[in-house]
Amino acid sequence: MSSGLAVEFEDVFEGRPAELESRARRLQSTAEAISRAADALRDLVDDQHSRATEALEESAAEASAGLRRARRRYGGTATALTTYAVELAPIQATARAAVEDADFHQARSYRLQGDLDDLRNDITRAEAQGSSTDALREELWSKSDGAAYSAGQVEDARRTLNQARQDIWDAADRAIDAIETAIEHGADSWGDNWDQFWEGVGDFFELVGEWASQVLSVVVDVLKELLSALVSALVVALLLVVGLLVVGLIFVLFGVVGLLVLAAVLAIALLALAIGEVIAKPQQVSGSHNKRKPGDDALEARDYQGLMTDLAEQDEQGKQDDLTQIRVVAIRDAQGNVISWRVQLPSTQNWDPFNSDGALNDARTDAMLSMFPGVPTQYEQAVWDAMTEAGVFESDAPIMFTGWSLGGMMAGELATNPRVADRVESVFTAGSAIDKHYTDIPPDVRVTQINNGIDPVHTLEFLGLDTADYVRFDTDWQTYRPLTWPIHDATMYGAEAERYLPAPRPGDEIFFAQEGAGSYEDVYVAEYTRGS
Repeated sequence: MSSGLAVEFEDVFEGRPAELESRARRLQSTAEAISRAADALRDLVDDQHSRATEALEESAAEASAGLRRARRRYGGTATALTTYAVELAPIQATARAAVEDADFHQARSYRLQGDLDDLRNDITRAEAQGSSTDALREELWSKSDGAAYSAGQVEDARRTLNQARQDIWDAADRAIDAIETAIEHGADSWGDNWDQFWEGVGDFFELVGEWASQVLSVVVDVLKELLSALVSALVVALLLVVGLLVVGLIFVLFGVVGLLVLAAVLAIALLALAIGEVIAKPQQVSGSHNKRKPGDDALEARDYQGLMTDLAEQDEQGKQDDLTQIRVVAIRDAQGNVISWRVQLPSTQNWDPFNSDGALNDARTDAMLSMFPGVPTQYEQAVWDAMTEAGVFESDAPIMFTGWSLGGMMAGELATNPRVADRVESVFTAGSAIDKHYTDIPPDVRVTQINNGIDPVHTLEFLGLDTADYVRFDTDWQTYRPLTWPIHDATMYGAEAERYLPAPRPGDEIFFAQEGAGSYEDVYVAEYTRGS
């Protein structure tokens, strides 16, 4: 199963009940063998009549009692594991059916949403032509009901999976209680409980422990992400409060006139920025290809952490010369054919609000992407130029846009552009405000974002964010919310990417050179400064 719900509830499908039951049966066989050994030893002692065997009888009786205690531990554990395996199998079968049902209705919902858009266009045309729209409206209502029903079925499946998770936890609790009872029953000492039991059944508890650690890690991660989301909401609230306090202070000091003057100044400044971005062209400083040889691990990015390392290097090199470095990476196979394109975009490195000839990735671009999404900036124009020179538009290979902070915001902006909408397959960002693009990015694009809960940058959406951007039914938009320190840092986000996703998501492998496959990176590096 590769759907989003299957990934979200992957812990429900852990545990391997068939293997667990098979091992439990072997454990039960061991318990029965121990019981036979204890009986045989007891019979051996009972057959002795001479005084010479009295000492042996005492030792044998003690050994027999120990074997019987071990038998109870093995047998009790086997019974508990067997019961758990029997309970686990139908729970997982129900969960799989729920995922399959959700996948069907999710696909149906997407299809119906497309039909609804077409019908609305047909109604508009019919009204303009003076034609009857009764049949079209009836079909519109029918498909709207169908879409709502499918959305409800997806939510029902989610509830079923949540219940399955709870049922598995309850079954595990019962099994653990039974196992603890079996271990403790008849033990001579704590040492007996530990040594005698774990010597024989360590492999079985390794299986249970593996499952338990997966469940617990999921629970802990969910709690941390909920806390991170709450902290992010508090950060947004704090920013709003600070903004209101500033407005209030200006009102107290200068009254309504002061507020109007401030608003006018800001509006004029933003308008001037927008006009300047549109009419000016970025100036290219350099452009060159760098073919990274196959197997060159020191240079090639193998996963998202390697990608964050590469982005940090771009930031550093651009910062040194006060320019913007854009990397367009062609992933080529052993024969030199382009498999995919990875467009890497740097974060903010120039904070001068009056910057006129330095780097494009500056505070001005931050303001434009936040306040005027959709208005082309010099940064965006430079990216299109770099992609053209690298050969992106001479190929039909799929594209990944990636960046962190401002670079991630630009990645989200570019992924919605009609020039590449049919080729974009993946977007990876960290600490970036891209939620406003949810309804614009096609639902089959894999979007992966990592946002630190105490990092305010990813909350600075400003204009363009609406309620629909929070109501997500598609399965390819994945957000990870760590709660860590430092607040906003490429290395930190790289470490968190490794923690959450030590390997690329299914489908994203094509955007990385694969070790041993002969594929390699052909990197086009372009550098730009602002033009006037």
